[in-house]
Amino acid sequence: MDEALLSNPILLFGSVGFVAVFFVILLMRLKSILQQQLKQHRLQVRALEKELDKSSKQLLEVRSVVVGLGQRVTEQQDIIKHLNERVVELEHADTDGRLYTRATKMVQLGAGINELIEECELPKAEAELMMSLQNKLAGKEKVPPLRSNPGAEQDRRAPSQPTRRKNIR
Repeated sequence: MDEALLSNPILLFGSVGFVAVFFVILLMRLKSILQQQLKQHRLQVRALEKELDKSSKQLLEVRSVVVGLGQRVTEQQDIIKHLNERVVELEHADTDGRLYTRATKMVQLGAGINELIEECELPKAEAELMMSLQNKLAGKEKVPPLRSNPGAEQDRRAPSQPTRRKNIR
């Protein structure tokens, strides 16, 4: 039978033609499959490029926020440093305030004028004032009433005090 195929040229060309057509169809099918895969890969590449662009934009936004935060942190550190320096200055400069606070506590505990003068290094007048104020606040001394009519006091003093007038021409 093989000899019959080989001896008959029509059958031989028909068989070769059939095999050739089969391979052409097979190649066309493979080409179609490869084109579809290429199309899918291109779509995936486009989607990935869009995601990459989106991620790049987000990264730029985050970077700018981080830079801004870094600047704010630096500003806050400068402010904190300045405030710490100021606190130290105030701690050293507020010795008078501490002396008056100490004097107030001493008066509340019953210290006398001489103790205030010696311990707090206050002048006698300030020590007396401190004692008087603390006694008035504690209710030990009566606070004089305020006058409701300040003009009445001037009227009482008017005859004893001469007033000067300028001549207006």
